[in-house]
Amino acid sequence: MRTLQRLGQDLAGFITGHEHGMCVLRAEHEFLPWVHATLHELAAGSADVFLPVPHAFVSADAYAATIAEVCLAVARSCSGDAALALPAACSDPSRSAVARVRSTLEFTRDRVLPKRTCPPRLVVILVPLTVEDEAEAQAFMRGLVAAEPGFPPWFHRLRIFVHALPTAALGELPRLCRALAVDLSLTALASGVAEEASDPEAPPERRAQALLQSAAIDAASGRHDQAIAGFRELYSWAEAAANPVLSALALSGLGDVAAARKDSREAVTWYERALVPASKTGAALLLLAVTQNLARLYFEQGRSADAETFYDGAQRLAMAIPDAPSHVHALQWRGRLEELRGAHEAAGRSYLAAAQVARELAHAGLLAELRPRLSSSQRRVPAALGREIAAFLEGSP
Repeated sequence: MRTLQRLGQDLAGFITGHEHGMCVLRAEHEFLPWVHATLHELAAGSADVFLPVPHAFVSADAYAATIAEVCLAVARSCSGDAALALPAACSDPSRSAVARVRSTLEFTRDRVLPKRTCPPRLVVILVPLTVEDEAEAQAFMRGLVAAEPGFPPWFHRLRIFVHALPTAALGELPRLCRALAVDLSLTALASGVAEEASDPEAPPERRAQALLQSAAIDAASGRHDQAIAGFRELYSWAEAAANPVLSALALSGLGDVAAARKDSREAVTWYERALVPASKTGAALLLLAVTQNLARLYFEQGRSADAETFYDGAQRLAMAIPDAPSHVHALQWRGRLEELRGAHEAAGRSYLAAAQVARELAHAGLLAELRPRLSSSQRRVPAALGREIAAFLEGSP
């Protein structure tokens, strides 16, 4: 799709350019998954080291801690030193979250990039997919943007993406920063699809991507018959081209349309078929989405054993990505299904694991939702587990 192609060109131009070290993506939250997906595609063909941090923004301190965890894991992997530790400046609570993040990025760059002046670069994507405190997230972003005049040394060989809503007041940006407007609205996408579809010189792969987007737009707009035709055509092309990613997306799209039409049996059929190519892609996010859809529909159909199996699979995938909110959700539902079949100890352990992840995430809403289930489980589990749950409840806000 031309719209996404232009987005990719803009993102790549910033990364390879020499004028700016930070890019402020001005976009609505719903467009950010596409930004991450586009950067993931760029990473696949680049010598640069990409470091995405799509994790939820609960607070500046929590997000800074998450950045530190992600960076340390990458630094340890690249250095081969499992005992490698971050400098004290990266976690000193007396320093601001922005200062800690700068120190963390400097440390990571120096550990993962070869010791030379030319590329590769460290491309850091500080773009959370969910934000609990918008005002604090924007303040954190402005703190990163408001660097000292000129092109400070700590930016050397770094390219950093941050996010701001289109309505956010940024003021005049420093020289090292640029703003990039991202419009992936249905209107913009539809325009790009029409342009791509009418271009006879477009490569087959690009036209297939346009077909996927066109079918997705039709599905989102309630044009189900057109969406089905588009997804079927895409699936035929993807199978002929041996492209399991597009095959999985086409089948999953047909499942989405069936689900939107309240035909859960047909939706399950399509999602189950999508599992086969999705398993071949190595794309955990895609497999997680299909797994979550199947778990939900199995539960709605009364297939409790299948639902429990798939929620267990979803929590494992979410843990591997990592995607903490999805991990909590899957553990909680696994617990509910274990409870329904009378496996109270297993349910208690699932609820406790979910609550521990939610606490690490500092997600007050999820914790509040889990507390009653933990309290109820506490009365039905062995004494040792009951004491463990009680200690958690006493220590949680």
